[in-house]
Amino acid sequence: MSQAERPPASLDAGGFRLDTLAEEHWQLEAALSRDPDVIRWTYYPANLDTNGARAQIARAIEGAGANRAFRYAIRGDEGAPALGTAGIRFREQVAVIFYALLPAGRGLGAATAAAQSLSGWALANGYPVVELETIAGNAASERVAERAGFALVGEHDGEQRGTAIRLRTWHRTSE
Repeated sequence: MSQAERPPASLDAGGFRLDTLAEEHWQLEAALSRDPDVIRWTYYPANLDTNGARAQIARAIEGAGANRAFRYAIRGDEGAPALGTAGIRFREQVAVIFYALLPAGRGLGAATAAAQSLSGWALANGYPVVELETIAGNAASERVAERAGFALVGEHDGEQRGTAIRLRTWHRTSE
């Protein structure tokens, strides 16, 4: 991470709350890994068992400790189950955000709120560009990007679990 300030442990996200992913979120990780839409449209690992989900959380905690990436549980009401995850990682002067929601969290504005909150934090803390990638054809995620203030800037080839895919790159800037 090239900027001095780390993202906060919690962020207000317009009716939702982002709280740092912790060991107790392993069931959220397992649930996301079993959702067909999450697997289809993200790089999320498929079918994590208890040990795999706990290892995924441990890697997230390690990544935050090393200032590589910061992941959050997205929550609605206080004490309600998490709706999904969102995160931010850094590449030179670019902050990259990502998210995945369980079916119960879709259509509520949670992904848009998380994308706005994380990108707003990054822009306010010296990152001139915030990036988001979608797999071409993921209309729901493209609508999230647009509603969160991102503009489509290009497409390129990528790979997901050994399969060639087309990726769409979105940017949000302070300008």
